[in-house]
Amino acid sequence: MTSFTPQEFYYRLHWRARGAQPGSHATRTPGSGADFAGHVPFMDNPDPRRLDLRASLRVIPRRYVVRSFYERGAIVVYALLDTSTSMRFAGNVEKKKLVADITAAIAWSSTRSGDAFSLVACDDVVRQDLFSPPSTRRGIAQEVHKKLLAAEISPQVGAQALPYATEQLRASRSLVFLISDFHLDEDLLTRTLSAFSAHDVVPVVLWDSSEYKDLPSWGWARVRDMEGGGDRSLFLRGSLTRQIQQRYLQRKDDLKALCRKFGARAPFFVEDKFDAGLLTRHLLELS
Repeated sequence: MTSFTPQEFYYRLHWRARGAQPGSHATRTPGSGADFAGHVPFMDNPDPRRLDLRASLRVIPRRYVVRSFYERGAIVVYALLDTSTSMRFAGNVEKKKLVADITAAIAWSSTRSGDAFSLVACDDVVRQDLFSPPSTRRGIAQEVHKKLLAAEISPQVGAQALPYATEQLRASRSLVFLISDFHLDEDLLTRTLSAFSAHDVVPVVLWDSSEYKDLPSWGWARVRDMEGGGDRSLFLRGSLTRQIQQRYLQRKDDLKALCRKFGARAPFFVEDKFDAGLLTRHLLELS
């Protein structure tokens, strides 16, 4: 059996970590790192190697000062998954497989950066069968990939537990990748983003092009409400097809505005295929 190797991407924080675990992120913890913090009196940190004679001559009253630095620290990176019924959709791609690939990439990238990874999944309840506590162990990326591919997504369930998933997170600020197709009602999405506003949230929006691009311009189509469970026939025509496509474009703008309102990062849109290089560019440009 061929070993699965997830894609890797890179990220940085625009805030200082507070964890005691050594890592790659800037903190406000004094120590022996490389981030310059300022000058302190020599007797507060009697390390002759950091003595700054030039700065000492400028201090009044005269005294010896040394350079002080901040430590580098680690954080917990969470993948928060929407496992509502709409995530069963399979068009040009199977959304569940896409979720598994992206989650594995998050686990792989975070642990290789020295951070811990944790998985939290929700439908109308928090999915304890899919929960993975924070860990840096080798193989966790392959483990969660296999677990998610085998996971069952129940019919006719929503994502009402998403706002309550904060109870599964540690109190310290974390990087949270919120993975969903975002076919959520406005109230639920607002409550979710509000609940996670203390964390650094990266919304990852999964859309299938067959949902709105690959539509016939004329004729009957059978459509299904994945979460409501109802089927109906719809007569498609050019104007209606364009209206559906326009609604998706408007949804993009609405999601961007809502994320800004609650302090989340700009959403990252994935259509049919996940590209870790594009996610890297997105995260580094907006950090």
